[in-house]
Amino acid sequence: MFKLRAAVFPFVFGSLLMGFSMSAMALDLDWHGQLRAETNWLWGYSNGNLKPNDTLDHGYSVYLNGDTPASFQNLFFDLSPRVIVNDNVSIKSDLWLGTPDTGMFGSDQGFTSYYFTSHTGNATIVANTFYAEMATDFGTITVGRAPLNWGLGVIWNYDASRFYRMPSTGDMIKMTTKLGAFRFSPAVVKYRRGTNYGGSTSGNGTIQGSSGVSDYSVALQYANEDDQMDLGVLFLRRLAGPNSIVTTPYISTGYAYNVWDFYARKNAGAFTLAAEVPLVTGSVGGQDYSTVAGAAKVDIKLSEKWKTKFNFGMANGQGNTSTVNGTKLTAFYFHPDYRPGLVMFNYNLQNLSDGVKSPYDNPVTNATFFSAAIDYASGKWSHELLGLFASADKTADGVSAFYFNNNSHTYQANAAGAAQEKGLGFEIDYSLGYEWDEAMQLGLNMGLYFPGNYYKFANDAVNTNNLSTIFGSSVNVRVMF
Repeated sequence: MFKLRAAVFPFVFGSLLMGFSMSAMALDLDWHGQLRAETNWLWGYSNGNLKPNDTLDHGYSVYLNGDTPASFQNLFFDLSPRVIVNDNVSIKSDLWLGTPDTGMFGSDQGFTSYYFTSHTGNATIVANTFYAEMATDFGTITVGRAPLNWGLGVIWNYDASRFYRMPSTGDMIKMTTKLGAFRFSPAVVKYRRGTNYGGSTSGNGTIQGSSGVSDYSVALQYANEDDQMDLGVLFLRRLAGPNSIVTTPYISTGYAYNVWDFYARKNAGAFTLAAEVPLVTGSVGGQDYSTVAGAAKVDIKLSEKWKTKFNFGMANGQGNTSTVNGTKLTAFYFHPDYRPGLVMFNYNLQNLSDGVKSPYDNPVTNATFFSAAIDYASGKWSHELLGLFASADKTADGVSAFYFNNNSHTYQANAAGAAQEKGLGFEIDYSLGYEWDEAMQLGLNMGLYFPGNYYKFANDAVNTNNLSTIFGSSVNVRVMF
């Protein structure tokens, strides 16, 4: 991690450019990247009264602790130079100015979210990726901090073509071998480190290594262009010590679990079908951890201009318990960049009054959702109208002593003995895109979210939250080169 003072930043950045330019005399240097600016407004996001002056849990109350509507702007620049050393070796990187989730006009808070990634911290220039790809007789070897992407993006998500917020990266050594239509990729991946370097325990025994997070993965893929079909299975062995910064599913007291992630995609005429199903077993903090999730997409091309899209997903939640920590963990969290809607599973409304946490850290969890959309594209213009419905998997039952609060990622005492309904609500979104030219894209997104009775729960025997329709909108510009 490194920081540059504002006064010396132009000099240092200019020196970097000069150094790259001089190197280009001997090496092939390819520049590309993007500049993004966005402004967001959220009306009606508060559902609670005046913020209480205590530290008790108040369920899913969202307090107005600032201006209304909520308004914040993002500014982000991604510079991605690639050096072609020779026919067998290339070096790729992403240099960030600002961050895509909390790089705000007037400040840059940095990452504070719960997901697996590596980065250099809150520096003026953040090295998001920097890695070498080396072609050998037995496959391509990747060494360094590289992107991680798999399937529909439920666990690993890095899609540079989208408006990503929290792209998955890891420090890795990976080998990719192709055998006809098959691809085999074993890898060792490291994420952010905690506070210890020595071995640590998860409660069920010693985990070798430090308190950082390690993935030992093997991916097997089959891709047949003639049949227009992709199949794959990813195996992860994920280990972490008790002081890891990265929490899963919500605590950081050491974990050791396996993930089997199955993925399939098939094109059949006008239809494109894809699905991803991760299965998880192991332990977290000495507790058994067993969970499952699933996502599926169906796209139907009706004509050259019209397309319909259907999106389905489910993620297990965490059930009630009579003890403060429960006996078994079942919660699953999608990657935060898997965003079914503009408001629901995107904006974290409680974080709007925090000032430090990301306003976009609201992944799919404890939910089953379904969306249907219709797209129309003509010339430089594109339109999308989407409807999204969701319900909860687990809710406070009014009988158990503790329930799991998905916003705070903690068990809370259900002192009021109140029960909670399952409806998460529904949402209607409209998106308008305009491609000014090959480099510049403009976007307008608007959404009406009607919260379900699930969010009435205030962990209070008398009072409930007053739900109101939330209107969200964003205007963005993206320049790619």
